Amino acid sequence: MASASFDELDIAIVDAVRSAPRANWRELASPLGVDPATVGRRWSRMESGGAAWVTAHLSGSATPACAMVEVDCAPGRSIDVAHVLADDTQAATVKLASGGRDILMLAQAPTLDLLADYLLNVVGHVPGIASVRSHVITRSALEASRWREGALSLEQRRRLRSNDQRRAGAGDILHETDIGIVNALQTDGRMSFERLAEHVGISPVSVRRRLSRMQEAGLVTFRCDISPQLSGRSVSAVYFGSMDIHDLRNAEERIRALPGVRAFSFVSGPFNVIVDASLRSIAEVHDLELTMSQALPALHIQDRSVVLRMIKLLGRVLDAEGRSARCVPLVTRT
Repeated sequence: MASASFDELDIAIVDAVRSAPRANWRELASPLGVDPATVGRRWSRMESGGAAWVTAHLSGSATPACAMVEVDCAPGRSIDVAHVLADDTQAATVKLASGGRDILMLAQAPTLDLLADYLLNVVGHVPGIASVRSHVITRSALEASRWREGALSLEQRRRLRSNDQRRAGAGDILHETDIGIVNALQTDGRMSFERLAEHVGISPVSVRRRLSRMQEAGLVTFRCDISPQLSGRSVSAVYFGSMDIHDLRNAEERIRALPGVRAFSFVSGPFNVIVDASLRSIAEVHDLELTMSQALPALHIQDRSVVLRMIKLLGRVLDAEGRSARCVPLVTRT
């Protein structure tokens, strides 16, 4: 259950924004059966307090090269190292973790060569780091942008369904101005066309046209994240598993349906599957593992970690309570 300072309407508004991240208040309010001013007021309260935020990232053929990185630190240095990494534009997500690693980091770069350069020549030389193990992500089978709290009915979801599916013939070439638009949307995914136009130096009509093209081509994805106080999910867990290559496609469909699973990636290395979960209690950590083993017997969980503290989440540095404190925009091009 969400914190007492939030209620079910707040959660429903969050899910509505997740379904239509750039919709106006009127478009969001209608399926919810409330006044647009109410939606705007409540969203502003959540956003200004760091409890909810919308960001954007490159996707589709523009997806950067990514790796899940396990970092071991010298004794007593984990927090310092995590904060140093959090200030880096190539460290998308940084987590202090339990188990066989001190820090879990999602690293990204425009190309695999640049990712390798970052991991080999930057991360390994951060003071306090003892060792680094990287798992290059070959495909994200389930992205966190698809996560929902389940607060909306099927009819409400249908009415809010975004129209940004890829269309045949949509261009997939990004220009410098397009990159500028995405960079601005990392800071505020709901930024108005007028403000975006000021950032990139073109007209609001041109911004709208360019952003629509990128969405239609699947080159940009929006996601809405919230603090644990708002979601009621105070525990994050990461599972490292392996399965035969022939079972991977079957795994996609089954794991997507499991409650609590937020993201699911295929990686290279001693593990070939990494699952991120958002849970309500510590007890659910092994409950989910059992559920996964029953739903997908071919998946063998070899290790797992509970996140002790989320330091950074997709470019947002968080405070001790998981609220957005500031943005460190991610590198989108060299």
